[in-house]
Amino acid sequence: MTASIYSRKSLYLLSALLLAACQPSPPENGSGITEVKTTADSPVVITSDSVTMTPEHILSIKSSRYQPSLGLQGSIEPIKQTKLVTVHPTHIEKVFVSEGQWVEKGMPLLIVKRLVADNNATAKVESPTQESSANESLVTNSVTNMTPENVPETKEDSGSTEATTSPANNRTDTNGNNIDGDKIDNTESLAAGDVTDSDDSADASDTKAKAQKTTAQYNLVTITASFSGRVENLYAKAGEKAAARTPLLKLSDETKLHFMATLPIQAKPQLSVGQTVNFTTESLTDKFTGQVSKLVPTSPPKKLLVYVNVIENEASRNKLKPEMMVTGRVNYGQIDVGTIVPKRALHDVNLTELKKPPYMPLKPLTANVWIIGQDQRLTRQPIEVVEYDPTTQQYLIAGVSNDSLICLADLPIDSQGKKVIVS
Repeated sequence: MTASIYSRKSLYLLSALLLAACQPSPPENGSGITEVKTTADSPVVITSDSVTMTPEHILSIKSSRYQPSLGLQGSIEPIKQTKLVTVHPTHIEKVFVSEGQWVEKGMPLLIVKRLVADNNATAKVESPTQESSANESLVTNSVTNMTPENVPETKEDSGSTEATTSPANNRTDTNGNNIDGDKIDNTESLAAGDVTDSDDSADASDTKAKAQKTTAQYNLVTITASFSGRVENLYAKAGEKAAARTPLLKLSDETKLHFMATLPIQAKPQLSVGQTVNFTTESLTDKFTGQVSKLVPTSPPKKLLVYVNVIENEASRNKLKPEMMVTGRVNYGQIDVGTIVPKRALHDVNLTELKKPPYMPLKPLTANVWIIGQDQRLTRQPIEVVEYDPTTQQYLIAGVSNDSLICLADLPIDSQGKKVIVS
């Protein structure tokens, strides 16, 4: 029995020695300081030239195919919308329309009369003895659905527009003389000012406001609609005077809609006119379709304006309205292969925007991951986060080669280049 107890004690002693031999050696003379860093699973030991970790910290590459795409966000606007603005001080003779009214192309909107300044008064209505040039402008059109980088300054037009006959009947001028509209037959052309349309394919006639001087003597001008649309805003009131640069009304064709998104200029090679865009709104659950209609680089800053025309169909008709915020995506290139990783593999990135549909970033989202190369050394590598899967709570990333391993440990920056030892 004594021999049995002795044998048992010897076995315990041998086990203790073996456990002691497995422990790492203490540092000598303060060199090779060892840092023990605890992760979610097991500690990571970091020295001056190595990082020791368990297999739990190493992720093998798991690939998944995906379609590269770009996010687009903007506000729904009518493709055709024009704001009439006075060039000179003007008297509003008559208003034919009301706010919210739908008007057809060529329908009269306003009759105005040019005011001129003299030494005795700030402005007065032109009398028959104060004729003005037939080429002077009364109103100008300015496009309001373009971005600040792309909006030209409003200026007077050097051309003249089509002449029409003023419908003013039984009017009196400032001297009390009766003006019989039936007797006005000496018509001539009058420049209406700068007219710009956001739709490049529109006819030139649709981008010019029609204004006509009924006679050089009385200088009455009828302004007609340059396209069919709705009077969105009406500022002009009959009998009032309008100073120069005063808006008169805003006309919009809400049946043809688009939105504009801004992207980095680097995205231009991936896009082309005609590409399909699928988008949604914040307030509707429906999915809508559009097409890229125009790509406009700006400089500076170097940005790319992407115009997307809404495709009119049963889904969009009577649902999409101006000023609705929309978010969409446009696919480009061929099917690519990415890598699936958990959240703790990603560093230096805010992933909040990926937690809601469509679970993809609006703009390229960059993060860093620790890669273990074939030489077993660590590299901190930038990658792009492509998508989040709410079912698995994992992320799809692009930029990692399939012959590498991913380190899941959150390591300090100076781990770059250190050798990985798996314990």
